[in-house]
Amino acid sequence: MKSITRPKSLTENVAENLRLSIVSGELSLGQPLSEASLSETFGVSKTPVREALFILKQEGLIDIIPQKGSFVFQPDEQSILELCNFRSYLEPVAIEEAMRNNPQAFLESLEICIVKMEHKFRNKDFKAFLLLDGEFHETFFKYCNNSFLKKSYHLVQYHIGAIRSHLTSTDTAFEEILNDHRFIYQKLSNGELEEAKSHLRSHVLEIKSLINACVLK
Repeated sequence: MKSITRPKSLTENVAENLRLSIVSGELSLGQPLSEASLSETFGVSKTPVREALFILKQEGLIDIIPQKGSFVFQPDEQSILELCNFRSYLEPVAIEEAMRNNPQAFLESLEICIVKMEHKFRNKDFKAFLLLDGEFHETFFKYCNNSFLKKSYHLVQYHIGAIRSHLTSTDTAFEEILNDHRFIYQKLSNGELEEAKSHLRSHVLEIKSLINACVLK
């Protein structure tokens, strides 16, 4: 017998759509969110919108301020630096475990993701490109076979996506991301794990150099 798949509730659908809008950069960091406007946009009552906002508040993607309203989260420079450092510790461990656990499937998934990114880059579909960038990094955790690493990354993956979308804005920056992914994949394919991990650390810390060029206020 097959398990029954429960359809998503209105609340879950609204939360999913809002989450994607935040991660893709469609909604700006710090942007105010009106329950009435969102209710009209999604064609639902205010109740599922209010519940969805609470879900995203629990995830840290929405700030709900009494007497003021709801806002997309707005990180300061220090929190971005801390997030970069956290990633530089976590992601190299994940790729090492992924290579130990199921290297063939892991490398195939990375290669497929890179091919998709190349297509989006050529077509200048940078919104989709950045979502695939997130998918590339999530693949480390998909194949690492360590539930604690997966849970740790899940806590911050949407914040990473939103900040990435906000800070990455030039063709050169997108091309550098793609080249870094190619390099990491090639090193892993060649069995040069330490070189891949070292480049990955540099890659995730590179966002620090973009902070001064963007204002997160």
